[in-house]
Amino acid sequence: MFAIGPKIDYDIRTYRYHRKDTTDKYAKAKIAAGAITGAVIPALFFAKKQNTSVFKIKYGLKEMFLTSSSAIAGGLLSGLAFDKKEHRTQKIHEGVFQFMNSSVPMFLTAGIYSLVNKMKLQHYKSLKIGGTVIGLVGGMHLAAKMANFINDPYDKIPDRKLTLKDSVANIDDAIGVLMLAKVPAAQKIQAEKILPAVYSLCGYRAGTSS
Repeated sequence: MFAIGPKIDYDIRTYRYHRKDTTDKYAKAKIAAGAITGAVIPALFFAKKQNTSVFKIKYGLKEMFLTSSSAIAGGLLSGLAFDKKEHRTQKIHEGVFQFMNSSVPMFLTAGIYSLVNKMKLQHYKSLKIGGTVIGLVGGMHLAAKMANFINDPYDKIPDRKLTLKDSVANIDDAIGVLMLAKVPAAQKIQAEKILPAVYSLCGYRAGTSS
């Protein structure tokens, strides 16, 4: 994904996990454990702080950011430690991308909602829907640009493009934004219960990237 070379056509599964090479099952298990541990530690902290269970945590911007960042860091560090050394650069690049892709949309959405609330326009459903779309779609594109600049500031390798396939493949990252935006459908299915699992997947993708 980040290496110089001929264009490769990915199927949706390969594109989703951003791999050109395979990771053996033992490394995968350790990377998964690292990502899950990274998500569980802050979840346990927030559960204790809120005096509730990990399945009933009230997620705000702080909780989402710390849980997602910790999960991505756990998966990335496990991948660097247990997977092939020649793939470390790709993993770091993908870790940066996953971090940006999980945090930028939520911060952009939070900013839009803060502005809407200050203008006392929060009761307009069209503004909530529009804010969510702008925060999610615009945030993903901004995250991709930021990640590409951080990973390759001198533009020496091809940019990692955010395509339709990538948007579909990363739809799980939208759950956090929908929860932050308090979209009724997301609250009705209690999507907050699976947020640690969602963020663990982001960490796993970073750790297994090659």
